[in-house]
Amino acid sequence: MKFKAANITVLAVSLLLSLTSSIHILPDSNGTLSLQNSYDYIVVGAGIGGLVVANRLSEDPSVSILVVEAGELDDRAEDVSIPGNIGLEDPRRYKVKLDLASQEFLDGKSRVISQGKVVGGSTIVNGLVWTRGSAADFDAWEDLGNPGWGWADLLPYFKKSEKYTLPPNNKSTHNFLTALNPVIRKHGEKGPIEVGYPNYYYNQSHNFLDGIQELGIPVNEDPNGGSATGASIIASSMVAGNQSRSDARIAYLDPVLDRPNLHLVTGHTVTRVLHDNGGATFLNSTYIPGATGLNIIGVEFAANSIANKIRVKCVNEVLLAAGAIFSPVLLHISGIGPAKVLGNLGVDVAVDLPGVGSNLQDHPTLQPVYKYTAPDVFSAWDIVGSTRDVVREEYLTNRTGPWTAPMVDVVALPALSWVVDDLQEWLRETTNVTNNLPSSYEETLRAGYLAQRDEMISLLARTDTPVYEVMSTSWGQLAVSAMRSLSRGTVLARSSSIFENQPIIDTRFCSHPIDCKLLLLGLEFNDRLIQTSPMARLIPVPPPGFGVVDARNQTALDEVMRPMITSGYHLSGTTSMLPLSLGGVVDPSLRVYGTRNLRVVDAGVIPLLPAAHIQAALYAIAEKVCPSVPLRDEFVIR
Repeated sequence: MKFKAANITVLAVSLLLSLTSSIHILPDSNGTLSLQNSYDYIVVGAGIGGLVVANRLSEDPSVSILVVEAGELDDRAEDVSIPGNIGLEDPRRYKVKLDLASQEFLDGKSRVISQGKVVGGSTIVNGLVWTRGSAADFDAWEDLGNPGWGWADLLPYFKKSEKYTLPPNNKSTHNFLTALNPVIRKHGEKGPIEVGYPNYYYNQSHNFLDGIQELGIPVNEDPNGGSATGASIIASSMVAGNQSRSDARIAYLDPVLDRPNLHLVTGHTVTRVLHDNGGATFLNSTYIPGATGLNIIGVEFAANSIANKIRVKCVNEVLLAAGAIFSPVLLHISGIGPAKVLGNLGVDVAVDLPGVGSNLQDHPTLQPVYKYTAPDVFSAWDIVGSTRDVVREEYLTNRTGPWTAPMVDVVALPALSWVVDDLQEWLRETTNVTNNLPSSYEETLRAGYLAQRDEMISLLARTDTPVYEVMSTSWGQLAVSAMRSLSRGTVLARSSSIFENQPIIDTRFCSHPIDCKLLLLGLEFNDRLIQTSPMARLIPVPPPGFGVVDARNQTALDEVMRPMITSGYHLSGTTSMLPLSLGGVVDPSLRVYGTRNLRVVDAGVIPLLPAAHIQAALYAIAEKVCPSVPLRDEFVIR
């Protein structure tokens, strides 16, 4: 494919990269970007995956890297950086809203979700929760045909990405330290992302931990050590010293702003991945290094739908890191995906790859609030007016007080056998359902799902992997997420133009009926929890339909619950790392099947969603795939 001049901005060729002190490239007065006409690596998206690989690749001064991001740099304002302000930020600043398709298995209505549109991606706007999942979660990845992706293989990269710090011992934290006893050799000490704990805990967190133990759920002193089940104080992606958000931008981008071989363009959206289709052949077996495949020659991007399109050549590789929603959409637009889908878009098929956009997974979530009405309860909802001024001053002056506390700092992660008497009956029910997949799934996708289902049944039977998560907030929200969802959905491009693309996202929540049963199980757990003596002291008031009497009527509770189910914001799997025979999109090197130099490095590659919040896993994935500096001995567990 040759680069055509029509409607394309002609870029001046530069023999040397700009030696400015900043890699951030902005348009000049004429709207022109001072770019090279080619780069060794082009990274699409500046979230976790994009910034990690850009950082690591740029350690080699002999290679050039371009990162293209649709969002802008955030302003580091208080609504972004301060843990106590989570959820209070203006969503118009750094988020994009996305519509989910009508949920036929819930209430027939759509949902609205959002994700970060900013340098740093969703790490700029997430809840900071830092959980890895259990060792068995990642061993399941290897069992599904991904050698080198088990827990032992990933642990060095979990360590490489993080700088772990224990909480301080003060009046607010003292009573919580007995619930923490991390295995230090399983945590990183020098990584870019700071992982720590707040300088302040609300008293309600203590009530929650005590109440969970009264129900027979033990404390887990290190939920990131390989066994996740139990009641836990959880770490956050926060800087221990100044008690602020630690995100992908400040960890992986800001420290390398002086590298002249790394360029970042913001406010521009990649419209296509460019390839030379002449003589390309589709691989019908596992990828073999050096085998023939579609040759990726660059990317095309623009500021908006009416702006001139810019094309930049790629010498080595293009790495997609646009997320589990937009990476498959971009592949569709570029001619890589199911032939029928591409045909409906009017896009020529370059690689017929059925799995692109399928295998969508999430943690379906409920967020009921059991309002704490005891007169001595102080919560984040009470930080208003003059109280807010006092709390803000304490934070800015001493980095202490309620504003250091994120929304969630304690959770419960029970194993299925801990909360049901008839474990084998639950496992049989999980196995018996076979007709819950989208009609678009062809033979390999169905085979892949069955392999995943078998792994899920094995995980549900274990005591070191949780069935659901209960997340506690200071004001009484006891959010429940099904950690072992067996439902699968799809992401489809709506148009051949990225700017006309509100993607068709169908999570198909509870298409496998076991998922709603697991959520009901979590709500019944909440019902028992608020009746424990530590929680009863808070005088919790359940939301309508969630009271003690209602919880005993599963049919009524189910009717109240379904309209409330929404995304857990852990969408993944749409470009799965699986064998081709199981509907995979990328191989264990994260290279797209049928191509020779295109990889995906985002949540889409996750083949089976871990029972955890996923940011820690995404940092480890990106660190592992980056063909840069070998691991130092300090990261290797011996």
